[in-house]
Amino acid sequence: MNSSKRQKLQHHKNIATGLFVLMLIIYMAMMVWHKKTPELTFIGYIKAFSEAAMVGALADWFAVTALFHKPLGLNIPHTNLIEERKNDIGENLGDFVVENFLKPKQIRPYITNIKISTFIIEQLSKESTLTKIKSFVKDIPLNKKVSEAMFSFLDENKHQEFLQQFFEKIATYLFENEELIHQEIKEQFSSLTPSFLKNKVAKKVTNGLYLLALKISQDRTHPIRAEITAQLYEFAEKLNTPEWEQHLAKLLRTATERLTDELRQNAQLQHQIDAWVQKTAYQFVLKNKEEVGKLISHTVENWEGRELSEKLELEVGKDLQFIRINGTLVGGLVGLAIYALTQLF
Repeated sequence: MNSSKRQKLQHHKNIATGLFVLMLIIYMAMMVWHKKTPELTFIGYIKAFSEAAMVGALADWFAVTALFHKPLGLNIPHTNLIEERKNDIGENLGDFVVENFLKPKQIRPYITNIKISTFIIEQLSKESTLTKIKSFVKDIPLNKKVSEAMFSFLDENKHQEFLQQFFEKIATYLFENEELIHQEIKEQFSSLTPSFLKNKVAKKVTNGLYLLALKISQDRTHPIRAEITAQLYEFAEKLNTPEWEQHLAKLLRTATERLTDELRQNAQLQHQIDAWVQKTAYQFVLKNKEEVGKLISHTVENWEGRELSEKLELEVGKDLQFIRINGTLVGGLVGLAIYALTQLF
């Protein structure tokens, strides 16, 4: 890419320089011709055009060159401007981007066009995505990592807190829905069973369940907790087997397909995802716009002066050569106009 840009830049430099050389040759030729045949008035016009064109070419060559280099290597003030003012350029560029590109009214139209749900559906629908899921499970391997994490979780007794909360919620539910549970239990009896017996049994069962759940939640050594822990250890051990590797890959594939179908058919869910992403992106950009400016400034400041100068010259140098070309032609036309006026008056 850079080599192509350098070739184009050099090509346009050659055109601009060639035009100057052409004007120089024409001027010298007109000088010689004018001495031999001074009666030919048109020679003066051509001479005036080429002379002014050379002045314009030299002036614009100096101006363009002074941006990126020291003309002819001479240490002339206010030349090699890009390299000399690198830090100022970085700071001003960062401020310019923040003030002109990261305002709410500028970024809002682009943020609202973000349709991440469409991208997710497209990616999840690809067979390559499902293949990657299978490879992902096999290469990690995911089942072994999950098994190791589960063993570590159980060994550190971190699951006990979850069991406590789980049984506390069961006890709370039993307490808050006592009448509902009473009714469900009484409906299991025959219609011939006396009501007082139904009520007594229902109350005893409900109260017993409540006390059991409360006791399990408070006692870490309770047999039911111990049984759940044993079952979890057994499941963690089963996870680390080839069968579970395939099973886990199948589960992830099925879950991915179901998620894709749900997203594709649920327009409301798509809208919710898009709205959340748009809002998050909008807030993130506005919150961190100053950091974007600092990033640009620091990046430019960390470049070597010569490196920055070369980068900019590669990007805009080709267009700047047209200034030299235009300066040559415009200078020539101005010189021609001035000479014509002097001949008239």
